[in-house]
Amino acid sequence: MKRNLIALCAAGAVIASSALNAEIVLADDLSLSGYIDLYASGIDAPGDNSETGLAEFETAFAFNTEPFSALVELSYDGTDASFEDAYVTYTVDENLSFSAGNIFSYLGFEGQDAPDLYQFSYAYRDFTSILPGWAVGAAMDYATDVYSFGVWVGDADDGDISVEFAGSYTPVEGLTLFAGYANDPGYETLDFWVSYEVAGWTFAAEYVDVDNDDMYSYDNTAYLFMANYAYENYGITFRYSVQEDEMGDDYELEDWNLFTISPSYVFSDNLAGLAELSFIDDGGDVDYAWALELVYTF
Repeated sequence: MKRNLIALCAAGAVIASSALNAEIVLADDLSLSGYIDLYASGIDAPGDNSETGLAEFETAFAFNTEPFSALVELSYDGTDASFEDAYVTYTVDENLSFSAGNIFSYLGFEGQDAPDLYQFSYAYRDFTSILPGWAVGAAMDYATDVYSFGVWVGDADDGDISVEFAGSYTPVEGLTLFAGYANDPGYETLDFWVSYEVAGWTFAAEYVDVDNDDMYSYDNTAYLFMANYAYENYGITFRYSVQEDEMGDDYELEDWNLFTISPSYVFSDNLAGLAELSFIDDGGDVDYAWALELVYTF
């Protein structure tokens, strides 16, 4: 499964380590898990362009009737409900599996869901992701303790074929090297990241290059550097990221530069929280964004 492949590549954040593995066993072959993500955030001073609410409620049902298994995730963001992961997997052995359905992309060091993130925000322009998300298709994944490889093939929006390839390598304990490639009729993406864990620290760096082929014909180049330190129930994350955009006719947007500091605390096996302060420089005055977040997992 694509998500499991990435889980072998990246260490969890402080929030992720608290309860992502928790699940409610409903029957021998059926379990339930999920999380509730509550937040307050804003740009500049509290009360100015700020908001509070439910970032996401997600619940997942996992079915296991070996050698087949299935996962169905339903997400609600306070306004709309949608399916995220929804796929069936055939496990050949402990290394090889085949999956089909709505599956999340291999690409990206940062996770998509709150329990998988080291901080509240995403690294790139306007706190959004420039990497692929969910799509319907079929995947083959092969993973060992040292390396993993995956390939995904699916339909693009215009009915053509979209493909992804990804691989990771762990030459020594704590060090992971990742490379991924996506080709869609609308874009072509390269993603490289590396992470290293040692003595409570997690260090990571990522480089992303996106060549878009749509009506705007713009290109994205982005990278991030991150350091996270975790001690007992406490954690703190430092992240610096940049996104450079070049549109058609040699038009360039100002670079998006972001520096984030985010302390976190695990209250219990199921509840964790964090605060975030980010400084934004996009060619004008330096702004800052703030956030408070509570994540309850089950």
